[in-house]
Amino acid sequence: TMEIIPNVHLIPLMRGANAYLLVGSTLTLVATGMPGSTDTILGYVEGLGLSAENLSHIIITHCHLDHVGSLAALKARTSAQVLAHPGDAPLISGEQSPPPAPSALMRFLFWLVAPLVPAPEPVPVDLTVQDGDHLGTAGPLGDATVVHVPGHAPGSIALHLPSERLLICGDTINQRRNRLGPPPKAIATDMDQAIASLHRMAELEFDVLCPGHGTPIVGGADEQVRAMVQSLA
Repeated sequence: TMEIIPNVHLIPLMRGANAYLLVGSTLTLVATGMPGSTDTILGYVEGLGLSAENLSHIIITHCHLDHVGSLAALKARTSAQVLAHPGDAPLISGEQSPPPAPSALMRFLFWLVAPLVPAPEPVPVDLTVQDGDHLGTAGPLGDATVVHVPGHAPGSIALHLPSERLLICGDTINQRRNRLGPPPKAIATDMDQAIASLHRMAELEFDVLCPGHGTPIVGGADEQVRAMVQSLA
């Protein structure tokens, strides 16, 4: 298995974004990868000797396709509740269409690949979560706090688990080739907000950082985030 710390798993062989499984008396999944990732996720759950019926919550850190691609299929095969921030909930549920990319180059690239990339199937959000909400889902999430960290997307959230000294940050911190940085400018909805969100996360305490892409950092992660944020000044 790919257990990062006890009861927190990185699901291997995912297409798209990292998906994290939090194991308690019920299961919580953070992100769902690209379309077609459902069997990978549920196969991993079964490999732990658990069942898809134990999946009670799916937390979406933000609305991008590589994070919500398999949400509709997972929802169809489990009775999990979908949690997201109100800033992105209408994009996930299809009530609102995504805003155009901020840069002309990105708009052109999106136009180019649009025929190849299916739009994610809309999925209603069962529960919207706000900054500072405590997620009372059973298990290791008992003290998980929602941190609203907009900029990469309007409804971007991170989950801070102080007792596990863990931060699950979605794409709000970019982890590329083991270097931390701000999310890419080309797709950020608001770069000033994104930088303010980095400063906010740098004030939290955590040993382990679970990013949306790349390898989790285990040990001294908050110091690395603080050093990265200071280097931006």
